[in-house]
Amino acid sequence: MYTVNNEAVAGRIESYCRTWRMWLECTNGIDPIIMGDEIMSATGSVSSTSLSDDIELGAVCAQSWNMTIYGENEFLGKEYELYFYLVDFEKYTTYADLEQYTYSELEKMTLEQIEYLGEILSGEKIPLGKFTCVKSKKNGGSVEVTMADKLYFSDRIYKPQISLPAWSREVEDDICAQLGLVNGNDYTSSAKLRVKTNIRLYDKNHLRLKTANFDFKITSIPENTTMRQMLSYIASAQGEFGFVDRYGRYVRKWYGRPEKILDNNTIDLPTLSERQNVITGISCKVSDSLTLKLGNSTGRMLEFENPYMTVSLLNSLWYRIKGFSWYTTELYHRLGDHSLEVGEVVTYVNDNGNSYDIPITNISFTYDGGLAADISAAGLSVEEQIDTGA
Repeated sequence: MYTVNNEAVAGRIESYCRTWRMWLECTNGIDPIIMGDEIMSATGSVSSTSLSDDIELGAVCAQSWNMTIYGENEFLGKEYELYFYLVDFEKYTTYADLEQYTYSELEKMTLEQIEYLGEILSGEKIPLGKFTCVKSKKNGGSVEVTMADKLYFSDRIYKPQISLPAWSREVEDDICAQLGLVNGNDYTSSAKLRVKTNIRLYDKNHLRLKTANFDFKITSIPENTTMRQMLSYIASAQGEFGFVDRYGRYVRKWYGRPEKILDNNTIDLPTLSERQNVITGISCKVSDSLTLKLGNSTGRMLEFENPYMTVSLLNSLWYRIKGFSWYTTELYHRLGDHSLEVGEVVTYVNDNGNSYDIPITNISFTYDGGLAADISAAGLSVEEQIDTGA
């Protein structure tokens, strides 16, 4: 979850009255900044941790924005940094306001754009990510564009530019480099283990237990494997999914502790599954002749494919995700909060005080001066999983 640095901005985000604007800055350092009312409307297409109706392990999903922009600028093929900022219409531009921006930002602005600086609440821009314009068409006095992150291009066949065999981290680095992404995954540090109730775990020698980094050797690449599929294999072996974060880095994660509480003051009544889904078993298809399984296969299974999976990797993976529980959910967040990201967990508290942990597997935003969000947690029940033959 994005941490807002300024107290005024943080307070406004939590309030029931707020006005957003978007800021679009081309990374070539030449094109003018697009901001304020120039961006007429925008829709963030579903940013996801799952490619299906079920929760998934190893999914690698791109995100994109569809925008309508006033004017006739050329966008196609260019890369942009996208931001949201809160505005305060009662504030006037001062030299102190201007000092909050770098000279490189200011020299690209028009006089009309500089006037908007007085409206930016405390000067803080919330980053949304780096996107490339993949579609553009002019319509009267405006341009309709689609901006997508670099994973949009990951369905090409993977052709290693490193020597094999190689460690999985080297393959991940190679794919990121080919896509023009920074690999934001840290293979050097290990996480300290806790149980779900946040109690620390120790071994018999009273030493704090930590995760391993689960790096493994890749000796060959299956024929016609795409870059997205290879990233998926590496992510699932780590017990995670992959996406591009708001700073333009490729990262992996799994659902953690709740980040935010949602209540009926800011959302419409959600649709919730009747009972929790609880992962009781895990199944990995390694090849047509080999499937590895752990746990109780008569309950809610988490199923995926990975040609590099071993018994040892699957055992370590199972201990990290077994017992994971959640409610399948669909909700409309009337006062959308773009500090939330896919892969985070929010808690919904109803009027009776009952709470429900909801992993964000899908989130899409609608912007028109205000901001709203559709949030969902994918997941099939045991009965649905059996019925679909999953």
